[in-house]
Parts: sequence; C-alpha cells; structure tokens
Amino acid sequence: MKPIWHVCLSVSLLLPALAGCTPNTFEWKEEILLHDGRKIIAERKDVAGGWTEPGQSGSTQKRTITFPDPNDPKKKYTHQITGSSNYLLLDFEKGVPWLIVSVGPFSVNTDCPIGSYETFTQVNGAWRSVSYSELPKAFANPNMSVTYTPDMPDPRRKGKVLSAEEIQALLASKKRVLAGATGTTWRLVQKNDHGRPIDCQAYPAVKK
Repeated sequence: MKPIWHVCLSVSLLLPALAGCTPNTFEWKEEILLHDGRKIIAERKDVAGGWTEPGQSGSTQKRTITFPDPNDPKKKYTHQITGSSNYLLLDFEKGVPWLIVSVGPFSVNTDCPIGSYETFTQVNGAWRSVSYSELPKAFANPNMSVTYTPDMPDPRRKGKVLSAEEIQALLASKKRVLAGATGTTWRLVQKNDHGRPIDCQAYPAVKK
C-alpha cells in the first residue's frame, strides 16, 4: 500500500483544480471567561490538511492551545489534540488548569470513543486524563468557540482576539446538540441521547 502522502500527491497532480494537500494553518487568540469572572487570553493554532475542495481548508489534523496561569501570567501551559476533536472548556480551580475535550473522529492520541468528553487536568506538572466526574462543580458552561455555523465567518480568520462575548454568541447560535443537551446544561448530562455515558473514562477500552 502506498503511503497516504504519495496518494495525496498523485491526486493533487492529476486534479489540481479539484483537490489540494497543502496543510493550512490558522492562528488566533480567544478571550476565555473563567468561572470566577477573570479573563485570560489563550493562543489557538489549528493545522488542517488532506483532501480539500476549492475554497475549503481541509480536515483538522492537530489543534494546539497555549494559555497563561491567571495568578502568574508568566507561567504558560500548552495542550494538544488531534483529529476533529475540539476544546469545550478551559478553567482554573485553586491554581490548577482543567480542559474538557469533545472527542471527534480521526483522533490518534486518545482511546476515548467519538462523542464522549475527555477531561484533562495537571497532576504533578503533567497533563492527565481523568474522570469527567472529577470536574469542579463550579465549571457550569462551555467557554470556548467549539463550533461554527455555516452561515457565519470562520472566527479563526478574524486576525485578532475573539472576545468572550463573541464566543458566547457562537455557542448560543450553534445548531448542533452537545451530548444530548442544549444551551448551558451540557455539564449536567451524564449520558448522550443514545443512552451512552459521555465520560470517556466509563469505557473499558480507555488505557489506564
């Protein structure tokens, strides 16, 4: 079997008007509203590539987020996910960062099933995947621009900071249902609309 990049190269040479294989990189910033009212600026980077149609950026291959400690802006954290997974929430509790990731297809760095939530926090200076049940109760709402509706400009192309107010507008206007819940009640839901747990740690396939 030929490596995928050989296939991609061959197709792009044969059909340059219909497909492309050059990765597209989007870099932008988001103003994250924490549960205690403080705000931090997170630096976002998406790398997309693979098969594309004219005018399209291709599927996401990797997402990276870098953000400061609200108590010590010089202290930075970086986290990365793959495939079409995306970040739902970033917050701090007692100086410890937490992240919620909605797991999507083609994610090679997780054993969590598609459609589940993976919860990350820092333990002894390193990111660790933990049970969703350990998420601090103060984290009530998603606070990141997780989805974009087709009728709005891609916020990654703004070229400036995406404000907390704009993020909330994006969340309010999204048409997709998050894990069987709508609006701001997603955190309280333990199962999706098919009755499956949303906590990826509930699945035996998750590596311990």
